[in-house]
Amino acid sequence: MSQRVEHIDSIRAVAVLLMVMVHAAASWGPSASSQSSILVYVVSGLGGLAAPLFVTIFGWGCFHSTATSKQRIIRAMFLFTAQIAINLSAPHLFEPFTPGVLTLFALLILTQPFWVQLFEKYQDKQTIVVWVSILLILTSVYLLGSYQGSSQWDDRVETSTVLAWISHSILTGTYPLFPWIIFAIFGSWIASQQGIERTLPVTKGSILSISSGLIFCVITLFYSIQNDLKWATPSGDATLTFFPSNAPFIIAALTGVSILWMLIQMIGTTILNPLGHFSLSVYLLHFIPIGLFHSLNETNDWSLTTSMLVVLIYTLIWVPVSHLWQKYCPRFSAENLLRKISKNSKV
Repeated sequence: MSQRVEHIDSIRAVAVLLMVMVHAAASWGPSASSQSSILVYVVSGLGGLAAPLFVTIFGWGCFHSTATSKQRIIRAMFLFTAQIAINLSAPHLFEPFTPGVLTLFALLILTQPFWVQLFEKYQDKQTIVVWVSILLILTSVYLLGSYQGSSQWDDRVETSTVLAWISHSILTGTYPLFPWIIFAIFGSWIASQQGIERTLPVTKGSILSISSGLIFCVITLFYSIQNDLKWATPSGDATLTFFPSNAPFIIAALTGVSILWMLIQMIGTTILNPLGHFSLSVYLLHFIPIGLFHSLNETNDWSLTTSMLVVLIYTLIWVPVSHLWQKYCPRFSAENLLRKISKNSKV
């Protein structure tokens, strides 16, 4: 697609802001005693959509990529290396070689021809392709959930052996290729629709799908209440779980991503676009302050209001920073570096 789609940059910006918020809340968020707060539920709900939206928008970009095989390998190696740098900057969260979102992006780039080609090959059946993909992955997650690894964080980030790294990258880690590839496939389907003003089609079919997803979420919520079960939690005994990602979570996340995507493309603001241009750079850099000052909350025993205010300020500060960045030093970015090394490797 030669024409730049403005709201795509806004979606990238929202995705990286939500990722910043999630990681900031993990270090400076409220204590467990504050988890009943409505504000905490809102933050947790939006946080749960951070990675799904991030991967979906990445899948959108993969569909439009014209990179050669050599370029894709170089980009993947860059992302593998960047993941290690992130891990080293946040040792309280990760081990040095823990696979993460950037590892997932690298694997998606390497496998890109296999899943993007589905929408190019079956151009008249693209919607059928995405629905078959969703149903196959949901069924696999439901049937093979016990193989997705432990719900304990330490188990999912431990990488003492090469086999552990491979297992976490593909199936048992924080953001394994399976089942997270479903969000990239969904993003690729959106891209295949070739929309400009509205990349995600607002049709009877899309509205019905979102409505069905919302109804499913309400049903699971009532089920949780009636059975005295947590509705959504990162891990543990709950209807929707993030680690590992179960089928109800995937359905809810696809629904939430669709709603966010539609809202952003309808609003049409460009205020977040500079942040969208530097989304990868911000993702890399935001871990540094978090890693350096991760113990502030524990040391000062912040209240709910203070911790949430710190998280909010740290998240939103990247918006004006990105504007200044674009104005004064736009060439100094991970995106520009990645473009340069990819261009130099073109065959």
